[in-house]
Amino acid sequence: MMDAPTPPDAADPEAQLAAVVAALTQEVARLQKWPPIYGDLRRLLWRSLLQGIANGLGQAIGATVVVAALVWLLDRLEIVPVLGVWIARLLEAIQRAQGGL
Repeated sequence: MMDAPTPPDAADPEAQLAAVVAALTQEVARLQKWPPIYGDLRRLLWRSLLQGIANGLGQAIGATVVVAALVWLLDRLEIVPVLGVWIARLLEAIQRAQGGL
């Protein structure tokens, strides 16, 4: 947040005006550092669409790489066959429980 300039003597309107102009100049300079939001609407929508597509594609590729690495690691540790047996037992128990309904 910006520090407020110290107010000059109330009897000197020129000094007050100069202080206000200086504060406004600093605020305008600060706001000009922000990226421009204005412009052609069609170009803005097209750019947003492309950014959304790139973002979704990047997330999909990243998730695929992470899952593939996890499966490869589990395969190397030989835990997957143990999980397969456990899941088969779990499914059998579920089917037996549903058969009694």
